[in-house]
Amino acid sequence: MALATALTPMLNRQYNSLRSRLFWIYFLAIACILSASSVLLYSLIVHHRYQQLDKHLKEVATWSANVFDVIEHEYHELIKEAKYSEYAPKNNQGKITPITVSQLMGKYTFNSIYEIIPNPTNHISQSVQWYDSDRHLIIYEGPKIIEIQFPAHIPPTGVIIEGKHTRSFIYPIYKERVEPLQPTLIGYVCATDSTIDLEQELNYLKFVFILKTLGISTVALLVAAWLTHESTQPIVRTLNQLKRFTADASHQLRHPVTAIQASIAMLAEHSQNLDAAQLNKVAVISSACYQMGDLINKLLLLARMDQSPGDQSRWQKVDVDELLEELVDLHRDRATAKAIALNYSCDCPATVWGDPQQLYELFGNLVDNAINYTLPQGTITLHLTKKLNRAVISVQDTGIGIAPQDLPYIFDRFWRADAAREHNSQGCGLGLAVVKMIVEQHRGSIQVESQLHQGTCFEVKLPAA
Repeated sequence: MALATALTPMLNRQYNSLRSRLFWIYFLAIACILSASSVLLYSLIVHHRYQQLDKHLKEVATWSANVFDVIEHEYHELIKEAKYSEYAPKNNQGKITPITVSQLMGKYTFNSIYEIIPNPTNHISQSVQWYDSDRHLIIYEGPKIIEIQFPAHIPPTGVIIEGKHTRSFIYPIYKERVEPLQPTLIGYVCATDSTIDLEQELNYLKFVFILKTLGISTVALLVAAWLTHESTQPIVRTLNQLKRFTADASHQLRHPVTAIQASIAMLAEHSQNLDAAQLNKVAVISSACYQMGDLINKLLLLARMDQSPGDQSRWQKVDVDELLEELVDLHRDRATAKAIALNYSCDCPATVWGDPQQLYELFGNLVDNAINYTLPQGTITLHLTKKLNRAVISVQDTGIGIAPQDLPYIFDRFWRADAAREHNSQGCGLGLAVVKMIVEQHRGSIQVESQLHQGTCFEVKLPAA
């Protein structure tokens, strides 16, 4: 039963930690799978759409390369024959500038030939530009001339280049492309298309995927919470069974211990019939019975608080000043017997809202500990004040103190430092565990400062009523 009581808070902490880890594992697993699938799907769509655009650009560039001979012939005729000079646009220096296919074919309009070379573009965002072998633009078709940065090396199969909101395919044109090992480069054709519409489409798609991910992530939170709840139900049932066992066992043990105490009291009344050895045995049994009763009472109190952590049915206003004075009067004779000065001072009376019995147990354990671990001629001081709507109670002693490495463990159930075991072998290691639980039940806080061989100070802060 003692082991069960010691394991209960540890299992509670492990359960809370496990539940938190399971929740985040479930949520992150679902979120990662969802995010990865969304990113993969989005990447596939982007890749496919750009592949479609590249394929179209290559088709346009291939077709345009096939008419390069005709365009080059017409262009050379336009710039060389004087009769066509009026159809060739010139700059201020009189040099012919790059012209459109429509301007190139303008000389045939008098023959009512509308278009000898069909327009290779089928969208106002597209354009085709023809270059000579020196990469000088000669003819273009489209809404405007697009500045193209030629890469240093262009393979015979062409190359895709990206610009600001544009995508282009540059395709080299050779005079002969089948038999000769060294075909002659005669020019280039560049098919370009705007990517603004595609980028807007992909941005919209990205926005949809983000919204979908956020929406499903919200659902994933609920799913993770449900999975965590279902996964931890066996642990919850085990903890509840452990708590019920501790409470039932503690309750059942009180009756035989009470009976033993009554028998010892009866023996003490007839001590004149007992010899010294028998009286010594009665004293040992009485001491052990007292320890067992104290242990059972603490176990029962812990079990009740474990089972009903938020129970406030017995809460009322408690005068802390009156409670501390009563405790000091109760323990004064014991302190005097050990030659310990037990003092109490109050700067400002305070009342708190809580369970009177639990609060009495809280400060009683602190005073009891102080007396147990303070050497003769030592001093114990209780002090009450009020700060920022909180009752502040300190219990300071000049006892053996607590080693710094032991401070993190003093509130653990059944834990006792080696020095404490040597100084007082009758302790059970539950007093400070009870103290901490009561303080937490009353929404307060407790701090401890201690130095070896100099003393310890416990400071409890509780919300003032």
